Amino acid sequence: MMLTEIPIPKNLLSTFSPFVPPVLRAHDLQERTLPASTQPFTKEFVHVTPYPESAAEWLINLLDLFTGIINRNNDLSCVVITETEYKQLSGVLDELIYSVGEDETHPLSATMTLIGVLIKMYEDQHLPKLTTLFPELAESAAVKNTLEISESPTTISGQLEIDFVIVLFTIGCLLWKGGKPDKAISAYDLALGIKPDYASLHTSRGEAKSSLNDLIGAKVDLQNALKLTEKQGEDNFSTAIKNRLRELDVVESVNAYFSEKRFERYNIVRECVIHIGDMNYKTDIVLCDTDGNFIAIAECMSLKDSNSESKSLQSYLCATDTQFGILASCKNRESWVFYENLRHNRFQRIKRLDFEKRVLK
Repeated sequence: MMLTEIPIPKNLLSTFSPFVPPVLRAHDLQERTLPASTQPFTKEFVHVTPYPESAAEWLINLLDLFTGIINRNNDLSCVVITETEYKQLSGVLDELIYSVGEDETHPLSATMTLIGVLIKMYEDQHLPKLTTLFPELAESAAVKNTLEISESPTTISGQLEIDFVIVLFTIGCLLWKGGKPDKAISAYDLALGIKPDYASLHTSRGEAKSSLNDLIGAKVDLQNALKLTEKQGEDNFSTAIKNRLRELDVVESVNAYFSEKRFERYNIVRECVIHIGDMNYKTDIVLCDTDGNFIAIAECMSLKDSNSESKSLQSYLCATDTQFGILASCKNRESWVFYENLRHNRFQRIKRLDFEKRVLK
């Protein structure tokens, strides 16, 4: 199916605006960066709003289009696109103009700007200029002041590498949040091939790998991000990454616990979505039977203060009517807190051995 045949849903991914990269502005090209604050960590993703499959497919097709352009152009400072790509980009731009308009906070605003630049570059290279078609315009064109020339979109071409990175980062975040972590990884891979020194790209890819239960790959990406943030003096971001690494250590320990042979009749589900009212939340680990019924929900954290996490876990147990919950704050299972759901918002702490006897009976 042609890319331009897939319409953008009217409310395309509007809930993702809190963590998308900064909007591209022609007058601010030299200062564009990928700020640490845009980095998605799993615990912050509580407003999970599913969007139509057509939106996901549209993003994937757009990613494929950018992938073909980037892979064919070794020098991204001056991109050459084909006539087919030009037509596809033109169709996408029409859709974005309709859906995004002048809303610079829209998550696809940067994408619209980049596509406009690519189209302008193609037209400059292949389409006849008005002064060629109408020589009488040449004289008036010659008296254009230098300010207008300096503001021409052609000056943007030197920043195309950063443009592509920001757009790929956005697409990756949207796909990851929309339940397509494998495709999100493809977007992050492509962006890291252009600019490998953005910590946000490494942490984003790490979160996507964590969603796929690739904890080793996730930790490698986060460790690489930590090195970058420490080198660049981003202390707050470094602290957040360290906490997330400790949390993944706990996730790994709980995952190993449920992977023991005695639990083999159960399935382990990572980052399972739980619906509470109009909100959706992601749990760290759920132990399910073969029919998909929840047996236990485990919440993992890196800090000793477990009050807020305990309340979250209890909310999940109530919403799903799950009998058991586990609050894990370290790798040592002897320190984990096990809960039994007594219903009607009542819970009691139980010993790990009691939990195992009742679950494994």
